[in-house]
Amino acid sequence: MDRSISGAMSYHPRIEAPELANFITTRSSESRLWFVNNPALETAILGFAAKYAERYGVKLYALAIEGNHIQAPALFPNSNRSDFMRDFNSSVAKAVTRLTPMTSGRLWARRYSNEFLPGAEDVKNQFFYTVLQPVQDGLVEKISEYPGYNCFSDAISGRKRPFSVVRWTEYNAKKRWNPELKVTDFTDTVYLKYERLPGYEHLKQKEYANEMQRELEKRRCKIVAERKAAGLGFAGRANLLKTVPGALPMTTKVSTIESHRPRVLSVCDQRRADCKAWYFSIYFAYKKSSREYRAGKRDVVFPKGTYPPYLHCKQALAA
Repeated sequence: MDRSISGAMSYHPRIEAPELANFITTRSSESRLWFVNNPALETAILGFAAKYAERYGVKLYALAIEGNHIQAPALFPNSNRSDFMRDFNSSVAKAVTRLTPMTSGRLWARRYSNEFLPGAEDVKNQFFYTVLQPVQDGLVEKISEYPGYNCFSDAISGRKRPFSVVRWTEYNAKKRWNPELKVTDFTDTVYLKYERLPGYEHLKQKEYANEMQRELEKRRCKIVAERKAAGLGFAGRANLLKTVPGALPMTTKVSTIESHRPRVLSVCDQRRADCKAWYFSIYFAYKKSSREYRAGKRDVVFPKGTYPPYLHCKQALAA
């Protein structure tokens, strides 16, 4: 759980809600395209997703590795979203330093964003948003043309894809004293798997795959038609393969710490309103508890799913 919240320039508090799926996104600094045309890095990222999803009991519905960001709809039944994101983003940052020309500076622009998905239809909508990103962003007309990883086939087939992940910290620490150690001795096999969308558990695997294929094509055709009607085209696979890792994109989303970010994503107005009402009830209760805690009341009770803010050591001693 993120510990800091206060002041005009602070982030909103993180709330852990094990029953609600999240849509999580982390974007690179300056939106640089570090996640392109690098199979080794892509494999490393997928391996980390598998490793930490297994470690923390996370249910991944999808995962997109776009040029300058990584995002996924996911459920965190053990209320440990921040632990998963801390370890995953840290490992990805180290892999980028190891496997790309980036040798200094910060990989991530800011901490990850998360929006709650209160209903099964909302999870489904963000699932297709995730797998169809290359089409929505005008990169390719079909996801099969995208040169990078797309999780759709793995997600609808129930496939468990194996990855080898090295325990680099442990290896490097012991290698200093024993040069004979081998990387393979510190390598684990993990399996990346995706959860079936809620509401489709009753279908046989083939029925589920066929249903998802039909839905994907319907949504894809709609996106393509809208882009063409607006006079917009697609970059195409050949052009994408020319992109240099670390390059600045021609266009990108721009936001700051003060930019509006939705707390809830839903296709239903009423469901969105109900979830926002719940969110802000927790938010204001947290703010009240936080003020009392910072004022020295250490036995204050914080709302479920939130934790006390970080206190500077001098402030803590003074209290």
